Amino acid sequence: MKTASFHSLVLSLSLLFTWTGCQKDTRDFPTRGNLVVISSEDIFPVMDAEVKEFQSMYKEAHIVHLQSTPRDAIAQLLNDSVKVITSSRQFNDEEKVVIAKYKLQVDTFRVAYEAALVLVNKKNSHTRIKVEELKDILLGKSKMWRDVGEKKVSGRIDVALGRANSGMFEYVKKRITNMQPFADVVHPCSTTTDVISYVATHENAIGFVDQSWVSSAPANTRILDIGDPGFARDSTSTILEYFPPLQAHVYRGYYPLTRTLYLFSRNAGNGVGIGLTAFMTGVEGQKLFKENGLVPATMPVRLVQPEDQ
Repeated sequence: MKTASFHSLVLSLSLLFTWTGCQKDTRDFPTRGNLVVISSEDIFPVMDAEVKEFQSMYKEAHIVHLQSTPRDAIAQLLNDSVKVITSSRQFNDEEKVVIAKYKLQVDTFRVAYEAALVLVNKKNSHTRIKVEELKDILLGKSKMWRDVGEKKVSGRIDVALGRANSGMFEYVKKRITNMQPFADVVHPCSTTTDVISYVATHENAIGFVDQSWVSSAPANTRILDIGDPGFARDSTSTILEYFPPLQAHVYRGYYPLTRTLYLFSRNAGNGVGIGLTAFMTGVEGQKLFKENGLVPATMPVRLVQPEDQ
């Protein structure tokens, strides 16, 4: 009986090792496996370039890249529906309360800095504008273009902006109006492409778009230089300077409308989420951000753009 039992055990173990040896290894690794990533719509193009480059380097990494609002992306991360998201803003107070209440462990990485761009129609003779003037427009204090010195374009100022909860909507409300509600001047647009299209086809429009979508002024539009007393090359100067959204000006803190882009991860384990995070914060990913016009957040920067452009 002992011999029979022993042989039965050996046979069982042999069959087990043979069966498991034939199975496909389904474990996830940093460069092999599956991942779903959600990015804010307003920064989707540059993040999609990062995802595609990572997948081109690691053929066994399969990533489904989706776009949504920052609020939705963060909600899905906190609900553990996805492990990695990229966002154009940090957590707000409501989200911080949820994180603290449920003791959630969320890893935060700054991956890049970029400019928020202000567009006008090409028939508008404006080439520059102050942040305070933008605030007056959004709050309804300056309703006509003549109120901000524009004589060529008549009519009421019309602001093209992403809908509530979009990344750019939340940024503009926080940065420019200090959370004060907008006047009835905002034309809500579903996507960044819609904002650009609206400005291009309406002479009296002004729009806010993300640098990720625009490498140069789209057809029939102009990118404005921005001025703000708090963002100056020389703090002792009495003359207000206006800066275009160049990498150099974003990096040096001269351009007033600058945003930080984040990658958030939760319960990423040892899978592709860790690999993508390492890529975006590492040399190759940071180089790609720079090539796409943004300023790397984790690597030394050497910019060659002219100081006085």
